[in-house]
Amino acid sequence: MTITEIIAALQEGNDVIVRDKTFHPRSVETVILDTGENVFWAYGDAGMWLSVDPGGEEIMQFEDIDEELEPEDDVVVYGGNDYEFSYEGSATLKDDETAAMYTFREFENADGRRIRLTTDEGNGDTTVSSGTVVTEEEIQES
Repeated sequence: MTITEIIAALQEGNDVIVRDKTFHPRSVETVILDTGENVFWAYGDAGMWLSVDPGGEEIMQFEDIDEELEPEDDVVVYGGNDYEFSYEGSATLKDDETAAMYTFREFENADGRRIRLTTDEGNGDTTVSSGTVVTEEEIQES
């Protein structure tokens, strides 16, 4: 599936197959990054979610983890691996009346896995997620 087809399927609430597992979209948020581009965050079951960036042509599959991680000298340690700082940004929910604002920091290990720390600026809660890049070829219609 192309990124455009993936976004359309998720927004319509259709299941997609991601790496041989069914992803059930429960909600899809359009977020506006501080760069001005739109990215789609699709939330599914059991803490799984997708970040689809049409401008950057990147799809990330994340899983929320129940562990508090604090960066030290721009490095996060998780699962015995070091993740080095790679990206920082902020986002605002496009269709949210409260104009919810999020900041996030990403850290990447040598294998390309990422840890994302997302902070809700409204309440200060931080969500920790682990993820990998998914190609268009790894996503199919359900």
